[in-house]
Amino acid sequence: MEIYIKSKVKPTEDKNKVRRAILNIFPHAKLVFKDNYWEGTCRDVETLKQRLRKQAILDTARAILEENVKGDTVTFYLNKQAAYVKAINFDIDTHGGIFVKIKDEEIMKVIKDIAPRTKGGVIIEEEELEQEEQEETQKEEQ
Repeated sequence: MEIYIKSKVKPTEDKNKVRRAILNIFPHAKLVFKDNYWEGTCRDVETLKQRLRKQAILDTARAILEENVKGDTVTFYLNKQAAYVKAINFDIDTHGGIFVKIKDEEIMKVIKDIAPRTKGGVIIEEEELEQEEQEETQKEEQ
């Protein structure tokens, strides 16, 4: 898995606060500041996963990630202000947000790991969900 991160620092922003916002979500990112952008890479989504679980927004995250898949890549933006306070918000803020691109040969498997499906707020296995859906379909057909 390769993760690419980029965020523009606007003139009204503190470049170190933008850097902190990125590192709050991707603490192992190797960042470089050039031409008013923080840009970098990492391979670890563990903090992102933890934050999504803490905020209980796995289903929303899953939907956003799935709709932004192209081939072996998923791209999305995170709100810088939210990231600065260690929260996840998939909305581009007025300052442009944090662009994230995750590339992996098995991108759907990565998405399932980052944001597994839930039922009643509890993480469920994909197979369990598929079995329940089949059972419901069979009941409807009877």
